[in-house]
Amino acid sequence: GCGNGGAPLSSPSPEPPSIARVHPACGSPGETVVIEGTGFADTQGGSVVTFNGVPAEVLSWSSTQITVLVPATTTGDIVVTVNGVSSNGVRFTVPCGVAIGEQFSF
Repeated sequence: GCGNGGAPLSSPSPEPPSIARVHPACGSPGETVVIEGTGFADTQGGSVVTFNGVPAEVLSWSSTQITVLVPATTTGDIVVTVNGVSSNGVRFTVPCGVAIGEQFSF
């Protein structure tokens, strides 16, 4: 949070979803991927995770970590959409060992 404007800690204002880390950063359909970040909300509700635009099956969901199965898709960005607000995109390579496009190092 930014500053302490007197807002009660029990009900923070909704922050937009933000992906900090995805591991592993590559995989094949059906494998498990853990997405770490903030602003995911405590429960999934109507929120979705997409791989290159394809919705993923969610195994577990919390405000800071989501576990999903890789859908039948190709290399592209993972995006978490919460209440209609989309996060930043994080590149995910399908399958491992195939480098397509630009590589990012953090």
